[in-house]
Amino acid sequence: MNKSHTFNFNSESFNRIFPFYILLNENLEVESLGNSIQKVDGTLKKGGYFPDYFSLVRPHSENISQEILVDNLSQLVILESKKQSELILRGQFEPLENNFLFVGSPWLMSVEEVKTRKLSIFDFANHDPLLDLLQILKTQEATTQELKELLRINNEQKNALKTDREELNKLSVVASANENAIVFTHPNAQIFWCNDAYLKLTGYSREEIVGRTPIEVGLTESTDRDALQKMINLFYTGESFDVEITHGRKDGSYFWTRTKGQPIYDDKGNVLQYFAMIEDMTEVKEKEEQLVLLSLIAEKNINSVVICDKEGQIEWVNSSFEQMSGYSREELIGQKPGILLQGPDSNPETVAYLSNQIKKGEPFNCEIINYSKSNKKYWVKIQGQALYNNWGEIVRFFAIEEDITNKKLLESQKEVLLKSLAKSNKELEDYAQIVSHDLKSPLRSINSLVAWIKEDNEGGLTEQTTQYLNMIEDKLEKMDHLIQGVLTYSKIDKTDIAKENVNIQEVVSNIISIIHIPQHIKVEIKNTLPVLKADRFRIQQLFQNLISNAVNYIDKEEGLVTISVEEAKDCFIFSVSDNGPGIAKENQEKIFKIFQSFSKSEKSTGLGLSIVKKIVDNYGGKIWIESELGSGTIFYIKLYK
Repeated sequence: MNKSHTFNFNSESFNRIFPFYILLNENLEVESLGNSIQKVDGTLKKGGYFPDYFSLVRPHSENISQEILVDNLSQLVILESKKQSELILRGQFEPLENNFLFVGSPWLMSVEEVKTRKLSIFDFANHDPLLDLLQILKTQEATTQELKELLRINNEQKNALKTDREELNKLSVVASANENAIVFTHPNAQIFWCNDAYLKLTGYSREEIVGRTPIEVGLTESTDRDALQKMINLFYTGESFDVEITHGRKDGSYFWTRTKGQPIYDDKGNVLQYFAMIEDMTEVKEKEEQLVLLSLIAEKNINSVVICDKEGQIEWVNSSFEQMSGYSREELIGQKPGILLQGPDSNPETVAYLSNQIKKGEPFNCEIINYSKSNKKYWVKIQGQALYNNWGEIVRFFAIEEDITNKKLLESQKEVLLKSLAKSNKELEDYAQIVSHDLKSPLRSINSLVAWIKEDNEGGLTEQTTQYLNMIEDKLEKMDHLIQGVLTYSKIDKTDIAKENVNIQEVVSNIISIIHIPQHIKVEIKNTLPVLKADRFRIQQLFQNLISNAVNYIDKEEGLVTISVEEAKDCFIFSVSDNGPGIAKENQEKIFKIFQSFSKSEKSTGLGLSIVKKIVDNYGGKIWIESELGSGTIFYIKLYK
C-alpha cells in the first residue's frame, strides 16, 4: 500500500493537460510556454519580458512584479494582453523552485471568438470548462484537418517513452495546489495518488483512499446509476469522460460533482494511468434547484414577473405577465419591456428614472402607465433590481409588476370625492354662519321689544303678563344658545386643528373659575392634569361642555364633579364624573348625536355632547361613558400624546 508511484509524463503529456501554460524565471522572462498559448498570442516568445506582454486585471496592476506574483500565488488572476486585442487569460500562478508557472486558459465568451483565434478542441485541456463550448464547434465544423490532428496527438501519446522529471515536478505542484480535487488511478481504477482538495472534499485520509477505486470511495444511494455506468464504460474502453454525478463523504453525506477523466497512454498505446479532475458542483446544483423552485413560485405568482438579460431584453415571463400585457411569451422574448409597453401617456420622468436606475444597476420602484397589445392603457407598479455574478458583473435583471389600474381609479374617485366634500363642508359652514346671523338679528329685535314693553309698562303689567314676557326671554336665550351651538358644531373640522402645547390643568382651572357653579355643587381636580399638544380653543370647548353639562344636571343637595387623568404609554385617559341623576343604558349611545337631549332642563340644546364627540373624533381619540340611573355618570376621554 505504501509503494511509491511515479507520474509518467513527458512535455507533450503536460502540454496536453495544460496547453496554455507559461513558465517564467525569477527575472520574469519567458522560459517556456504551451503550444496553444502561442496560437492566441504569436508575439509571445521565449526569452521575452513577461510584463511587456501582459497587465494584471485582477488584482489590478499595470506593471507586473515579482512581489505582486508572490502575493497572489495560488489565487485566481486575470491577465490582459498589451499586444493582442481583446486577449484575456484567467488562471493562477504557482511557484516552481525559483520560477513562476502560470496555468489557465483564454477567457472566451462565444464560438465566434474561438473561430477568430483559429482554435479547435485540441487546443484545450479535457478538463477545461471552455471545452463544452468547443464541443459545439467540433460537432458543427469538424474537418479532415481536425481528424488528422486528433490522429497525430493520439500517436504522440502512444509513442511517449520517457518521463521528463521537470515536467513531472510542474504537474505535481499544480495538481497539489489546484482548488479542484484531482486523482490518479491505475488502469484497474485503483487510486494511487490524490491531492489535498480531494481529501478535504471527501473527509477521508490519504491512507483510507489509496488502493481503493473512486466508486468504492464515492458511491452513495443517491448516485445516478446511468451516469455511473456511462463513466465506467468510458473508463474501461480507454476514453475520456465528463459526467455530473454525486460523490459520497466519509460522514455519509454526499456532494454533487462534475468529474472529468482522461487516459494517459504508454508507448504501445495502452492505458498507463487515468487522470481525473473532480469539481464540487453542490452550490451550482443547489442554485439550479432554487431557480426551478423560484420559477415555479414566479409562475404561480398573481403579480407579473419578468426576467431580462444584461442588455435588458426579456428572457422569461410568467403567465400573469402574458395576461396583463396581452402578448404571448414567444412575442415577448428578446423584446425590451420599455420600448414594447410604454406609450404616449407614460410619464417621461418615470421612463428616464427607470432607464437611469437600470443603467447604474440599482434597484427601481415606480408606478407608470403601460399599453397592452390591444393598445389598452393600464397602470403598473414596478419593483426590480439587477442580479450580479461572483465578479460583480450584471448578468440579469428581474422585476415584479402589479396591475394597479383599479387602485388608481379609486384614488382618482377618492380625490374627487374629497374635493367635493371639502367644498360641501365649506358651503355648509358658510350657510351656518349666514343662517345664524339671519336668525340672531330678529332674535335681538324681539329681545329688545320685550325689554321695551316691560320698561314702558313697568308696574302696569299683570303678574301673568310679566310671567309670559319672562318666558319669551328664556326662549330667546335658549334659541340664541342653540344657534351658537350649531355655528360652533359646523366649524369643528380637522383642518382647523392648530397644534400647540396646552396645559390642561390651567385650562380646566380657568373653566371652573368662569362658569356659573351653584353653591351646593363642588368641582375638584383630583390629580395634576398634563400638558398636551393640541388646539387650546378646542380643548377648552371640550372640557367646558363636559363640566357645564355635569354641573347643570346634578339633582343632589350636595353635588360633586371630579376631573382626573391616567397616563398610558401613548395616550392620556381623562375622566369627568358627577353624582347626578345618571343616564339610562338605552340612551347612552344616543347622547352624542346632534340635538339629542334626555334632560327636562330648559337650557339644554342637545348640542353640547355632540360638539365634544366631534372634537374628540378630530383628534383621533375616543369618548365613552359609564352610568347608572340614580348613581351619577363618568365620561372618559382618550387623547393621544
